[in-house]
Amino acid sequence: MKLSQVRLLVDDFPVCFRFYRSVLGLEPTFGDETDAYASFGQVAIFLRSGQETVVELREPGDAALVCLEVDDLEAAIARIAAAGGQPLGPPIAMQDWGIRVVYLRDPADNLVEVHEALPADDA
Repeated sequence: MKLSQVRLLVDDFPVCFRFYRSVLGLEPTFGDETDAYASFGQVAIFLRSGQETVVELREPGDAALVCLEVDDLEAAIARIAAAGGQPLGPPIAMQDWGIRVVYLRDPADNLVEVHEALPADDA
């Protein structure tokens, strides 16, 4: 078995598509904002009502989050903010995890983590 993708279920597909493409800067590999499904590599978004046709869904919540790694967290935060993204707070150095991290929410209220590795002597 291998991981194919993480699929996030969303209600406002065009807004979420633009968030992942324009705010986070992920390149779509399938679909566009007029579709009900789009893939950004191993992260995909799908119109919630489309998934409900095959399985009963529970209310969404913070059971999972999308983790994205960047080389330069400050540059990523600046780009995200310039594109309209709102970090939930300042970056936090998590020495035990070996990363420096910031969190934000997508338009569907999914939690997104953006992190960079701490230098070996800081970890």
